[in-house]
Amino acid sequence: MSFTIVEFLDFFGIAIFAVSGALTASYKKLDIFGVLVVALITCLGGGTVRDLLLNAHPIIWIENTYYLWVGCSAALFTFVVVKYCRLPMRILEICDAIGLAFFTIAGIQKAQLLGFSPEISLIMGVFTGVVGGILRDVLCNDIPLIFHKEIYASAAITGGILFLILQLASVPDGLSVTLSMAAILALRIAAIFMGLSLPRFLFSNNKP
Repeated sequence: MSFTIVEFLDFFGIAIFAVSGALTASYKKLDIFGVLVVALITCLGGGTVRDLLLNAHPIIWIENTYYLWVGCSAALFTFVVVKYCRLPMRILEICDAIGLAFFTIAGIQKAQLLGFSPEISLIMGVFTGVVGGILRDVLCNDIPLIFHKEIYASAAITGGILFLILQLASVPDGLSVTLSMAAILALRIAAIFMGLSLPRFLFSNNKP
């Protein structure tokens, strides 16, 4: 069975984000059903929202159930590993960063294949990359990473813009995909280990 580059990115991203969701659920000490639910929402949530907004029917995982099987398999594998080996929190953050890189570019390409403009394709790429993580964190009663942690959505936006620029420059697809994903991953990993972040809004109620 052959896969397009968009499908490959989707499958790989789904596996990584499913691991991310399963790790989060395991840290919250959920049972295996909870782990599966959180993992599937994490890995399929962004693509589902993207397809609904783009009116792309049937939704990707309904049309192709391989996406469900990949997500479930990755979640169950993670559940078994974590049962016998406590993984550090950094693993979750790195998995999330990899998923963000793959899903952002896959989301852009999906929108482009449907004929949408570069601006809309970029927005859909960012949605694909971040929405699953937002749903995961909300379900697990955490403040989503995108709202309070280091550089996150801005990494996806930067990599997405780079991808569109490389396309305009007629850079081969494989190279433009690789460079753009590497840029997202590098920014996110640097933010994780160096604490890079955007300026925060600090409200002061002190009267002059």
